[in-house]
Amino acid sequence: MKFRHCLLSAVWLAGLVLTGCSSQPEESDITTYLLPQSSEQSVPALVTQQPILVISPVEMALHLTGTGLVYQTSHTAVVQAQQNLWAEDITRQLTRRINGDLRLKQSRYWPTELSAAIKTANVPKLQVRVNAFNGHFSGSAYFSGEWILTGQSGDLKTVQPFSFQVPLKEPGYSAQVDALSEAVNRLTTQIAQRVSAVTLYSGERSSL
Repeated sequence: MKFRHCLLSAVWLAGLVLTGCSSQPEESDITTYLLPQSSEQSVPALVTQQPILVISPVEMALHLTGTGLVYQTSHTAVVQAQQNLWAEDITRQLTRRINGDLRLKQSRYWPTELSAAIKTANVPKLQVRVNAFNGHFSGSAYFSGEWILTGQSGDLKTVQPFSFQVPLKEPGYSAQVDALSEAVNRLTTQIAQRVSAVTLYSGERSSL
């Protein structure tokens, strides 16, 4: 009889514990995002004959370097999302996207990301600096900064500021990522047009 009483008490206590646990508020779901990247491209047979253009790592304004997507709530205030995060460092994602886009959008040079395997002396370089890469209370995504193109000898070829504003198709962070992706697409189209026209290596014939 005592055993049956103890068993019932244990069952009652277990039920109480489970009830208490189920009444606790659930944590909000965390969503992570990747910036859409360029489609895979087959490497041309004579790719090694294309002059190299080194893509330096993108430089981001400090308030954009966190893990959360950034949203501007007023003319002076920005917030970083806590549950909507970049799945990978956004600087790395942007560098890879720019490199891939430029391989697709022009054929004069072969863009490649900066690495320890590449000797950077006497090689032209592209540097992109980003001041804004965020959603905006106006209902658009903002992407702005400047890009710098230097030639083989380090001589400056172009310093070009850029500013793109792309309306979101619907509210939400997913739409913000899509709009930011479109803004990056517009930037790489601009860069590709200039890269196709400029001479980056000494002794190279102009394409104009």
